[in-house]
Amino acid sequence: MPFWIITCSVLMMMSGNLLLRSGMLLVQDPKMPRRAPLALLGSALRNWRVLFGIALLFISVIAWISGVVMWRMEWSYTALGLSYIATVVFAWWFLGETMTLEKMIGTIIIVIGTLLIIRYNDF
Repeated sequence: MPFWIITCSVLMMMSGNLLLRSGMLLVQDPKMPRRAPLALLGSALRNWRVLFGIALLFISVIAWISGVVMWRMEWSYTALGLSYIATVVFAWWFLGETMTLEKMIGTIIIVIGTLLIIRYNDF
């Protein structure tokens, strides 16, 4: 059961971050000069993607806390590390984010660390 709670939490966290980013890309027009923070916040809170992303992130934190209580920490944080990898890849794929050499190296380091944890912790 804790495995599924952590898995759902990680998927909601990843989806929430992607929705939040895609919504903010629609709200923040790069051609316009920088907007006042409160005006930007007002526009963001009227965007369904931003609101749904925030809701998913909130629910994922509640699920994460529940899962961490029931599951070993090294397994929970390994799953969280995998979510960073997937978020970078999906942001590049779906949102057109740039994939730089630094991002690729960082992602590879996370993958290596995750594999080491999985290998030496009886998953």
